[in-house]
Order: sequence, then C-alpha cells, then structure tokens
Amino acid sequence: MIDRVVFIRYIEETEPPWDQGNVPWIVRMLVRWGMTILAFIVAKWFVNGVWDGTPIFLHGTDGYVVAPAIFVVVQAVVRPILIFLMCPLQIITLGLFILVVNALVVVLVEEVSDWFDVNFEIDGFWAAFVFALAVSAVTFALSRFLRRSPFGPRRRLF
Repeated sequence: MIDRVVFIRYIEETEPPWDQGNVPWIVRMLVRWGMTILAFIVAKWFVNGVWDGTPIFLHGTDGYVVAPAIFVVVQAVVRPILIFLMCPLQIITLGLFILVVNALVVVLVEEVSDWFDVNFEIDGFWAAFVFALAVSAVTFALSRFLRRSPFGPRRRLF
C-alpha cells in the first residue's frame, strides 16, 4: 500500500503550479484554453499539410479563440458522458475507442461552432480523427513541458 505522505509529496512535486488545488479554477481553465489554442494552430497546420486541399478551415479571431473555448467546454462536459456510454466498446477495443470519442468531440465542436457563427469547419470524420490526434499530442506535450521538472528524474511510488 502506498503511504499517504509519499503519494501527496509525489502529487505536489509533479503537478504543474497552474494545476494545483490552491490555484483558482478560472486560472486552470485559462491555461488549458491557451494550450488548446496553440494545439488548434498546430493541428490545423498538420492536417492541412497531410491532406490535399484544406479539410480544416479555421479562420479569423473567432475561429482561433472561440473554437478552442468551445472545445474546452465540450471536452469537459460531453466527453465524460461519451466515455461512460461507450464503456463496453472501450473494454472490447482495449481503450482504443477513445480515439473515436475524441474525433466525435471535434465533430460536435464543429456543430456547436456553427450555432455561434464561428469560422471552424472540418471536412469528414477522418480529418476530425487526425485533428483530434494532433490536438491530443500537442496538449500532452505542452502539459508535460509546463510541469515543474519535465525532464528531471522520475520518482517511484514504492
């Protein structure tokens, strides 16, 4: 069994300063929003570079600022519900179905963006799939980079 002091010390030393419990929730959301803005820019560049044409259309200030905000909200509200509903498929595919759930979240963000006249459009499910992979990779890399000691020695819990 893990000692409680060791576990709390591990959490305190590995959590980024902007994601600890004593930081207001609005600051944590703003940092995630900023990371998502950068992830959208990189993912758009990557997907449009892989495909012929432009399967990802993201234009203007509202596209680069409002669409990631919608993504953060949908990711926080709808994604857990989708993961719960798709639990049997998650078990059958050994967790790989989460990639499809992420693509469905991106498609839903496109639909919600249309409601607010935001310039964010995706042509097809596979473009949304690759876009979701790129956004996940960039936000993962940024969150690892923003940790206190991203390249420091790893501590073992046991």
